[in-house]
Amino acid sequence: MNIILVGAGKTGFTLAQYLARDGHDVTVIDRNPERIALVNTSLDVISICGSVDIELLKLAGAEHADLLIAATNSDETNILCCMVGRKLGAGRTIARVRQRDHYQEVILLQEELGLSMTINPDASAAGEISRVLRFPSATKVEPFAKGQAELVEFALGEKNPLCGTAIRELHGHYGRGVLVCAVRRGEQVHIPGGDFILQPGDALGVVGAPKQIYSFFKSMDIFKRSARYVMIVGGGRVGVYLSRQLLDMGIHVKLVEKDPEKCVQDKDFLPKAEVVCCDGSRPEVLEEEGLQAMDALVLITGSDEVNLILAAYAKNVGVDKVVLKVNEEHFVSLAAFFGLEEPVRPKVITAQSVLQYVRNMENASDASGVEMLRHIMDGKLEVLEFRAGVGSPCVNTPLKKLPIRRDVLLAAIIRDGKCLIPGGEDEIWAGDSVLAVTTKKGLTCLDHILRG
Repeated sequence: MNIILVGAGKTGFTLAQYLARDGHDVTVIDRNPERIALVNTSLDVISICGSVDIELLKLAGAEHADLLIAATNSDETNILCCMVGRKLGAGRTIARVRQRDHYQEVILLQEELGLSMTINPDASAAGEISRVLRFPSATKVEPFAKGQAELVEFALGEKNPLCGTAIRELHGHYGRGVLVCAVRRGEQVHIPGGDFILQPGDALGVVGAPKQIYSFFKSMDIFKRSARYVMIVGGGRVGVYLSRQLLDMGIHVKLVEKDPEKCVQDKDFLPKAEVVCCDGSRPEVLEEEGLQAMDALVLITGSDEVNLILAAYAKNVGVDKVVLKVNEEHFVSLAAFFGLEEPVRPKVITAQSVLQYVRNMENASDASGVEMLRHIMDGKLEVLEFRAGVGSPCVNTPLKKLPIRRDVLLAAIIRDGKCLIPGGEDEIWAGDSVLAVTTKKGLTCLDHILRG
């Protein structure tokens, strides 16, 4: 697919990386020579340095582009760029829009503006954090099939009853309602077979219906109730989006922001939140504001270093749940070194959404295309939701008779609102939602789970 990407900042660079890895022909435009130099040395794409205008879009081949993505730091530039690109002949357009007011208006006028999709990394990051705070026992919660199935990541502690248990034994102890579909042990990630024995320190990915997963966690006696008192350090866009979502869930929010002007704006926008104007990067200040009485601490300042240091401090003083946001990749491994949960990365969340959309474009005429795509286990595995079409060779045949690829695990079938953990005798029916976990990148339809 021929894709033009305008803007090579953090989000744009990650988008280019993911799209190029999927085999697309990507042209990146940015006016910053340093960003273009980084693109040239890191990615197998075409790059153009310059301020985007009609002539530059023509030079990039907008009239022949299947997709134009605008991800600069300016909402207005992104919207205008997409409108011009569509006028020049680009097949579809995606704009990154971050400002609260702009985002709501653009969503409302998306069709009139000629936009195929609008992305907001800050709102998406807030959504991921709020899901984890609803289920603090997990490090990540990904909903599928409109919430009828979930994939939950969590770590095994030393005293967890699963330690020393083979995967095949889990059904006897905990029923067939959940499936361990992924295990990360150190730097290695596994799609486990029945003989795989779980060990302390393993990070697990578990699939099932929400009620079954809750029961699974309760049976292990590691279930934690939803957070009721949350402190958020950082009153920027992510902080405001997250505060609004938590307040709507009935959670008490204390938002800490050191910029007086932002504090005034946050108080106006979040009248039900407790907004405190102070320097949240200082541990003693957080202590004074009642850190240890909180169920959870969320660190989303603009500094990865501050977020990481405060997260390590909060974990050390016994805060039950600590969530942090980072932008740079090397901080992910540092977080693991300090024993922290995997950080939230807005640019990666955004890239997943765009990649999901692009794979759907590739199979627009295929009823079994990708409905949802998520990366788990530090991005080493993909979880794909497919809708089974009438003509798919995967339907109406017992799974044990299908030549399913060795690097694919069929994790769940969702039918009539019920999540089924499939066995060899089960079949996929037309209209089912199917969850597949794989190490293979680039699967675009359900039929690709089969060998040959």
